[in-house]
Amino acid sequence: MHISSKNVLRSHLFLLVFVLTLFGIKPQSVTAQGNMFSYFSDIQLRIDTNIYKYSLDRIFVENEWKIPFEYQEINPIIEFRVFPHNKVVQNVNWILKSTNEYKIIDSLTLRIDGYYHFKVQFSDLSQAEFLNISLEENGKTMAIPIFPYTHTYATIYPGESDLYIGDEKTFELITNQPDNIVIDPLWKQNEKYEYRIHRSNDKIWISIIPTETGNIEIDFTIKLYRPNIDLRKPNYILDKQSFTFNVKGSRLKFLTFENKEVIWEAKNPKGIELQIDNHRLLAINKTYRLEATDQSGGPLVAEMYTVRRLSNDKILCMFRPYNYHKISSGYLYIKDGDVPKFITNINILPEPKINEVSILRQGGSWVKSKQVYPGEIVEIRLEGEGLNRTDFKFEDLVDVSNDSLIKNEFVAHYLLKVPIDIRKKSINIYTGNTKTGMMLDIIEFQRPKELDFVIIEYGGTPVVAKDATQPILHETTIGDVNIQFDNQFIDDAFQLYGKQFLEIEVRITDANNKLVEKQTIDDIVVCPGLNSPRNFAYTSSTGCMNEVISINDYLSNKTHSLENWAKIELIIKHRKNVYGGQGYTSRVEIIKAKYIAFDVDLSIPAGLIIKKVGEPGFPGLSGISLSMLAQFSFYQKGEIQKLRPFKIGAGFLAKNAFNFNEDAERDLGIVLLGSVYPTKKNRRFSFPLYVGMGYFLNESKFFFLIGPGVSINF
Repeated sequence: MHISSKNVLRSHLFLLVFVLTLFGIKPQSVTAQGNMFSYFSDIQLRIDTNIYKYSLDRIFVENEWKIPFEYQEINPIIEFRVFPHNKVVQNVNWILKSTNEYKIIDSLTLRIDGYYHFKVQFSDLSQAEFLNISLEENGKTMAIPIFPYTHTYATIYPGESDLYIGDEKTFELITNQPDNIVIDPLWKQNEKYEYRIHRSNDKIWISIIPTETGNIEIDFTIKLYRPNIDLRKPNYILDKQSFTFNVKGSRLKFLTFENKEVIWEAKNPKGIELQIDNHRLLAINKTYRLEATDQSGGPLVAEMYTVRRLSNDKILCMFRPYNYHKISSGYLYIKDGDVPKFITNINILPEPKINEVSILRQGGSWVKSKQVYPGEIVEIRLEGEGLNRTDFKFEDLVDVSNDSLIKNEFVAHYLLKVPIDIRKKSINIYTGNTKTGMMLDIIEFQRPKELDFVIIEYGGTPVVAKDATQPILHETTIGDVNIQFDNQFIDDAFQLYGKQFLEIEVRITDANNKLVEKQTIDDIVVCPGLNSPRNFAYTSSTGCMNEVISINDYLSNKTHSLENWAKIELIIKHRKNVYGGQGYTSRVEIIKAKYIAFDVDLSIPAGLIIKKVGEPGFPGLSGISLSMLAQFSFYQKGEIQKLRPFKIGAGFLAKNAFNFNEDAERDLGIVLLGSVYPTKKNRRFSFPLYVGMGYFLNESKFFFLIGPGVSINF
């Protein structure tokens, strides 16, 4: 029987899926676990006296395997021990990366026992989501997922006090982890009561308003930011708690408004339309006073003008606030004159008002500012009054906030993404359809970019300023030096840098490195090119200057007139006063090189060995002679003014010119000589060794010579 390889493969895949399903393992978990174990044999986490191991204690939550650990404080210091495979230790160098969630206490080091060790301190575990420890190697990141949890309990102790219908009763929520309790200040309505969980004076409270009399059972649930762990499964909700209360009525009839709170808008004297419970003794077209006391002469809190009875057994009224009031402060008495007729309760609150705006960027700290950049994601903190009673909208920005962000009466946090191609300069903040008067300013990035967009042309191969690490030797005349700016290299779709503010310092030095001229070209502004998502924001009217700069326009000593081995030095740098002391600097050196030089030497040879052609025997040493030579010197290729140790030249030799003996042979010869010189520069006197040939004019004979001399350079 023949079985194809394709059928075998299918059967193996089916068997693998069956095994994974049988043991409750998800395919993606195998991949994540495999990736972790391909680098590390184990990971240990130590907090307080507890040790948690990835190999033994990991749990599968939020679609991946994580190391769970229990904490008591929200900002603990945790020690990590990472055990790599032996081959990984030899080939991989890990770097511990810092994030907003934690700061590094002890940096990552390889211990002699063969494991990596480091310590971090977390900032706020109760608010952290998808928590990871980031290790980086060669630009690639390995995330170690961790899962903090805590054992949180919370309850109230109501005692034996009675409740009164319509009267808000507040109990303190006793808990061991107040930062782990999810605060939801909105009222939740049940059949016989309403309740809410809120924070005040650094404590957590549960407020209850009964709506019926008699014995009622009140139950509520409490949500957690970080879960409790039960049988290796996270639980984000505490068990439901129930309490029984005796609710009594009032001597005055309690009338309920349809809304639990109203906003006192000082600019709206007409009032707010509300519906209140109908009652036969509540007259129509009549104005009632609302005061916080049943005594006469109490301060006016609000007025209520009854308009008409409605078919839903309610009365439509105009409600005009004149003072603030909280339900927790007690009843409001509906009075006809000074006589209480009914009781009610309602929150009269100030308009939501933003007093201050702060911004948090990734890896940074909170800064009081209203400036945001295109393309960035920032956390915005609004501070003011009544901020939990409205949802603010930010014009043209994308709100990517999550439920874990803080929002209460005085502070509201939003996570916002600024579109990279946004064209507006100011972003209005709305509450509903109304402008709050507070705005965010869109400003362009102004960050220094590496100088890979600056190109220098000098007659040879153009050079990029960033890459100019060696002097450039140019053998021909330097006609001009032009500086161009390729603005396509400044911005791209992923990184924005904005305008580049530069200055260029030009120095001309001679062959002896003495300064000949110095000029500074400042106020250079280079704007991103058409490939930038923000190119519409950069025009000539905004100061952009992308023209070619010719340095001869700024120099008195033109480049084409420079002597051999003169140097043009360009120091191109960002204006650091614009970038807060930051920026890049590139130094470009262009040298006019000459590898063959001509000069005239005066030499005093002494002790020359001169062999005349056609004469037998070996001659003796000559006396002190005099020579005048026109010589060519040679420089080493690729080196700056480094002479080779030889010269070639021709000239005259006055044999025994300074030998005054009567029998001395004197003659004048024409010579062709090669000489070996010391290579030290700028020596007026040197002691060369000569070798060559010549022709004596008096004797009319050719000769060969070799010997030392004293050379004088002019």
